[in-house]
Amino acid sequence: METKSNASKDFIIPVLVLVAICFATTFLLAFTYGVTSPIIAANTETAASEARSALLEEAKGEFEESSADCIAYEEGKVYVENVFNAKNGSGMVVTVKSNSYGGLLTAMVGINKDGEVTGVQITEHADTPGVGTKAHVAEHLAQYVDKSELGSDNIKAHADDVMEVTGASVSSGAVHKAVYCALEQFKEMGGVK
Repeated sequence: METKSNASKDFIIPVLVLVAICFATTFLLAFTYGVTSPIIAANTETAASEARSALLEEAKGEFEESSADCIAYEEGKVYVENVFNAKNGSGMVVTVKSNSYGGLLTAMVGINKDGEVTGVQITEHADTPGVGTKAHVAEHLAQYVDKSELGSDNIKAHADDVMEVTGASVSSGAVHKAVYCALEQFKEMGGVK
């Protein structure tokens, strides 16, 4: 009899306690996710809306999502996530995912009705801070402003007077391909309609 009692104390009770802890933890995580998920989604959309407004000021903050097909320049590596057209026809903002050193980065590219880049902003990335992120700074991204065409999807070609950041060649190339892809999306759509 003593061995059954000891087995119950030594094995079954700790297992039941661990199972109860796992269920409670899972419930609390699911509850927390349910509460925070809509808040995170709202904050993400607000940040994206502010970025669109900054990239294409002529739109005066009024955009509508385009129903046009989004292109995949390199399947799974460089592709358009969405396109928002300015309601007043002044241009569009193209969101592109591009494979960078730390994984996919998200770049938003403003393009006016004449097909010229009005601005580039990196909204999400996993690149190395202080190294790869040097390709995300305003001074580097400003090289693309007023360009309506890039001579190559490869930044190393230097065909468009866009220089890569020394020490951040992979990140520089990812940003370059994102802008190139956004301009291709603009052409594919036939401009702003």
